[in-house]
Amino acid sequence: MSGRLLSPSSIAIVGVSADATKHGARVLANLRKLGFDGTVWGVNPKRPDVAGIDVFASVADLPEPPDLVVFATPGHAVPATLRAASGAGYAIVFAGGFAETGAAGRALQQELTEAAVDSGVRVLGPNSGGVIAPGSRLAASFLTCLDRPAAEIRPGPVGLVTQSGGTGSYLHNLAAARGSGFAASISTGNEADFDVAAGISTLVAIAEVKVIAVVLETVRNGPDFLAAARHAATARKPIVVTRLGTGERSGTMITSHTGALATPTRVFDGIARTLGISVAETPQEMLDIAEVLARTSKPAGDRVGIVTHSGGIAILLSDLAEQAGLILPPPSPQLIERLTPLLQQGSSHNPLDMGGIIGGPHRFGEVVRAFGSEYDTVLAVSTAHPPGHTEARVQSLLELRIDAPVVHLWMAGDVSQHGLEELRAADRPVTEEPRAAIKALATLTKPAPELAPAVAGKPACARAEDGAPSMTEFEGKALLRDAGIPVVDGAVAQTADEAVAHADALGYPAVAKLNGRGAIHKTELGGVMLGLAGGVAVRTAFDVIMAIAGEHPDLDCDGVLIERMVPIGPEAAIGAVSDPVFGEMVLVGIGGIAVEVWGDVAMAPAPVTTDQARAMIESLRGLRLLTHPRQGSPADLTKLTALVQRVSQLAVELPSPYDIDINPLIWSGDAWLAVDALFVPSSGAPR
Repeated sequence: MSGRLLSPSSIAIVGVSADATKHGARVLANLRKLGFDGTVWGVNPKRPDVAGIDVFASVADLPEPPDLVVFATPGHAVPATLRAASGAGYAIVFAGGFAETGAAGRALQQELTEAAVDSGVRVLGPNSGGVIAPGSRLAASFLTCLDRPAAEIRPGPVGLVTQSGGTGSYLHNLAAARGSGFAASISTGNEADFDVAAGISTLVAIAEVKVIAVVLETVRNGPDFLAAARHAATARKPIVVTRLGTGERSGTMITSHTGALATPTRVFDGIARTLGISVAETPQEMLDIAEVLARTSKPAGDRVGIVTHSGGIAILLSDLAEQAGLILPPPSPQLIERLTPLLQQGSSHNPLDMGGIIGGPHRFGEVVRAFGSEYDTVLAVSTAHPPGHTEARVQSLLELRIDAPVVHLWMAGDVSQHGLEELRAADRPVTEEPRAAIKALATLTKPAPELAPAVAGKPACARAEDGAPSMTEFEGKALLRDAGIPVVDGAVAQTADEAVAHADALGYPAVAKLNGRGAIHKTELGGVMLGLAGGVAVRTAFDVIMAIAGEHPDLDCDGVLIERMVPIGPEAAIGAVSDPVFGEMVLVGIGGIAVEVWGDVAMAPAPVTTDQARAMIESLRGLRLLTHPRQGSPADLTKLTALVQRVSQLAVELPSPYDIDINPLIWSGDAWLAVDALFVPSSGAPR
């Protein structure tokens, strides 16, 4: 089916015109420029005389349903015409004036979606920039990136899906300026039907596509996006994403601490980390990463060696590598001995600084070759050097015959530009951006993502207003205990005498908490009292908490929870949230107020495997707080990993979606104990 989109044998241009400034005429001109050899029909009720093609009054008059229908007409005319195009494969809608314009536009877009369903035609758009596939001589687009000689509209190893037509045009221009291009690009626009997930899946099926670049404004269907990303990962086709618009979710949707931490950026970053998606800061960085990945073979291991001849650049790359988690082991004594004659007041570390480069331009290639004998991947960094050395330098690099893949970072400036051009002409992986080089290496050297099976057969979205019950802390902890998650022993008291009896049985010091179904932030209200040393203190605490409950009937108080107090130790936080786009996500972070103050958390789509849970924990910047001797007995991260995995499973097993907040989870010396737990009915998520 996707062949009808990117390799159509017939195209109908609705709104074709003899006026060269109109979109319909531009599409026809672009198809001719690339030499499209399929059938092209025009559709226009006025039947203008357009040289070289037959023009029909309506799509119903076409000899047969076309593979691709291009709508170069005002938006209001599209739905009815689309219904008449039943049997066609795909339609591209250029027009705006749909959901982006307000209520009337949303209604028109809904009508377009219904027309797509009724006709069975897949629709790109509205607000689509079209599709370009140079290998198929296809340019069903009006974008200005096509306003160049046909020879500059080349195929390349990267496939592009973009929700922004203008950004897609910019990326085509960047690629053309480098002597490259895209295997195919798909502009999805408003996504009334065909979305970015469908675009990713379409590109996965194209053999010429080695890497998929995605310009992402929003994800409209989280489960489909996850399925498409898993599909790409299984096919060993990396995805590189640049996100446009990373503002955070409205605070009105957040009721729990976990929900507050589950911002759209953190959610997407967690998905990207889990599925091996590389995230770029800008479209240009995305293209750089994608092109390097597409031209570099998978290394045998994760040992990266960096060769440069600038101490400052060596420091910069070392910093970037640390941030990206790259492994830069030092060279062995044997390699240092081999390198010493080739260095000129440099430094034989990793990154290596060759020092002076006034004499012997061949030395650069020799050092890269030497590094290739010990490292799994080598980053060859060409910084400023005598322009007269460029040719010999590049030739030595092109003639390298080593097993380790070599990635090139060209930072030599314009006087040596011809060296960069030679590397590109030889189809070598090269970038001028240090961050892109390091991110590409990080993606290359990481193992293929471990893909937990997608959760299937889940009930329709359940929301809080649909009757999902609120839980008291005691009820939530009972649920955790049943799921095999250790919790602090406790009991609920309805009277002061019961509170004292419970405390006597559990042991002192004790803790008293307001046990209410609406008690989300009870600490701020004074509803938590710690370190109660005896019966008198417990009785007083009970009276104070019940008085607070009387002043706040919305807390729906069900007595006072009495627990034994857990000694201070390393604290973690585990949570789960039903994200409105992607569904259940699990979260882990450093516990207590640190998780809120620092926002040092890791997220992943639930459920997670044991290895994924451990990777989440090890990604935390404050991990040493859990294992540092000054925090008490070092926490057992293996047991914490098991709890993260179990909470992720619980999140998908609950019949209704909840935000789960376990904070703090305290290491007692031999076990993790859930000291506080909150279950808040979710505002709704795909299930």
